[in-house]
Amino acid sequence: MNIEQTENTAQVEMEICATCSAACPVHTSTREYVDLIAQGKYEQAFEKIREFNPFPTVCGLICHHPCEEACRRQNVDESVALRNLKRFAVEQALEYRKRLRKKAEITKDQTVGVLGAGPAGLTVASDCIKQGYAVTVYEALPRAGGMLACAIPKYRLPDEALQADIDDILALGIEVKTGMRVGKDITLDELKKKHDALVVAYGLSDSRSIPIENKDHQNVLLAIPFLRSAALGEPVEVKENVIVIGGGNVAVDVARTAARLGAKTVKMVCLENEEEIPAWDWECREALEEGISIIYRQGPTKVVVEKGEIKGLVTREVERVFDEEGRFSPTYFDDRLTTIEGQMVIITIGQMSDLGSLEGTDVKQDERGRLVFNASQMSTSDEGVFACGEVVTGPGSAIEAVASGHRAAKAVMGYLQTGGLQTITDEEVEEVGELPEDVIENVRRIQRLAMPTMSPEERKKSFAQFEFGYDEKQALQEARRCLACTGGAIVDEKKCESCLTCLRVCPFGVPAVDDVAVMTSDMCQACGLCAVECPAAAISIKRFSIGDVEDRVVALVNGSKKPVTKVEFICSQDAGSGQELQDRIEVLDGDVIAKLPVTCAARVTEVDMMKPFELGSDSVHVQQCKECRYRGADDRLFKRVERTRSILNAAGIDGNKLTVE
Repeated sequence: MNIEQTENTAQVEMEICATCSAACPVHTSTREYVDLIAQGKYEQAFEKIREFNPFPTVCGLICHHPCEEACRRQNVDESVALRNLKRFAVEQALEYRKRLRKKAEITKDQTVGVLGAGPAGLTVASDCIKQGYAVTVYEALPRAGGMLACAIPKYRLPDEALQADIDDILALGIEVKTGMRVGKDITLDELKKKHDALVVAYGLSDSRSIPIENKDHQNVLLAIPFLRSAALGEPVEVKENVIVIGGGNVAVDVARTAARLGAKTVKMVCLENEEEIPAWDWECREALEEGISIIYRQGPTKVVVEKGEIKGLVTREVERVFDEEGRFSPTYFDDRLTTIEGQMVIITIGQMSDLGSLEGTDVKQDERGRLVFNASQMSTSDEGVFACGEVVTGPGSAIEAVASGHRAAKAVMGYLQTGGLQTITDEEVEEVGELPEDVIENVRRIQRLAMPTMSPEERKKSFAQFEFGYDEKQALQEARRCLACTGGAIVDEKKCESCLTCLRVCPFGVPAVDDVAVMTSDMCQACGLCAVECPAAAISIKRFSIGDVEDRVVALVNGSKKPVTKVEFICSQDAGSGQELQDRIEVLDGDVIAKLPVTCAARVTEVDMMKPFELGSDSVHVQQCKECRYRGADDRLFKRVERTRSILNAAGIDGNKLTVE
């Protein structure tokens, strides 16, 4: 697949979208970057990811991967490890991405100011400067990154990983003023005079507390200040026995951070039961592996203090968390009290934005202290002031913040171009249908590769990144598990002769043939066998070119410095490195061998196998994969080899010089 084909495919997929891409908040072309990885085109895969997301490194490490939750492969065995593959592609492009960095050309007279250098704010800045607007970002913290920089523990997101994404963005020429608190160091009115549009992109930088007795004790901490101090390398003292109140992802981060800072025991206390707890299941699993306890269905009522020291937390049993309509409305058994022993309590029940900088301005807040916000226009009550990110969406993930930033950038640029507010409509995508049962039965089961990690005993001793990442062989193996949804067959109705060939050769029973063949996206697995066998050449495949093998043979043989004595077509499913996926010349025992990897050996046609002899080669070998993914493909290949041998014999060439195994 070349870059032009990749872009054309993306155009087609606006109509029918793979479920993984549809589930991604920014609709990343997941199937395409995975396919590029499977071809050993790692830098192109990185480029494809970054088309949609300016934080590829961050999302390769901490994304909650809704794409995987929607992966149709899970109906066969397990979903493809898309986040892990994203991380691999990014890691292969470390030097490449540095060469790509350059300033954007400023072509517009108007400027944009962004308040907050988190993922939403930097996405706005990136989108706007690429369209020619000069952008300045104002950040209260000493470094860019927002909550990614000051709340995500380093074992999940190392500084250098976040900085790589930030460096890409700032290389565009965006000015970032850190340590600049709006309302203190500069006023909103001053910013409005300085810029033609402003975007409020604050994160949830303040923690919520709870009205329980002794909550103001010096060893009762709030989550975000605790995590911020740990992230910024400030001294943080923890007691031996720590209690964390809360059951969300931030609570898990707090608990695991406390353990790494030296706490002997850490207990999470939450209202929910094991099924209701809002923290992601893998986060809870990793916490439990590290020795952290989770106490379910308990609500805090009092911090126990004796002689000035915390001794524990009194809780009452939760009757239910949600009412009959699913709304958060906890009720308790007031007579069922428990005292949980501990010397420090960290409250982690929710976060909010600090909107003090907007008090007294025309940017209004409602009675609950939230921004008055028009989501369809990404606008606040003050003309020319827009908003995005968690300040208006509430708690979310990094990729959701990026999506919000993209929307705000569209709104800002629409406003600057027209002088009026624009309604921002989300891109509508039609998802491919569920994988039919009869197709599921014919897909070969391949076990998902687990991410290599440090042992729980070792990882809880430090803030070192504990997930090691895939090596090249593992990444290639995992990428090949992708079903290439929506990347399959397209029939040219003008050429189709309704000959039923495609129906006979399809391993998955996809074609329905009446006047013409019809290939449905929900069934097709993009193997390409129908296209190769079609006598009318009426079928093309979205994910790769058909008929390109012959041209590759000619280019490789004619480009060789020495006469090629042997041509080998090798199924790429067994390749263990990117090098093995490239067309190449190798010399072995005096033989000059041209090696051409193919997605499936059964895609090699009679013409492909005869062409090397025409070019002067002595022999041709077709190497099957060790275990073909496509039922019946081996049989089709062997029959095609026999036909080709007969043709060679008739032409006076020994057919036995064509071998297959």
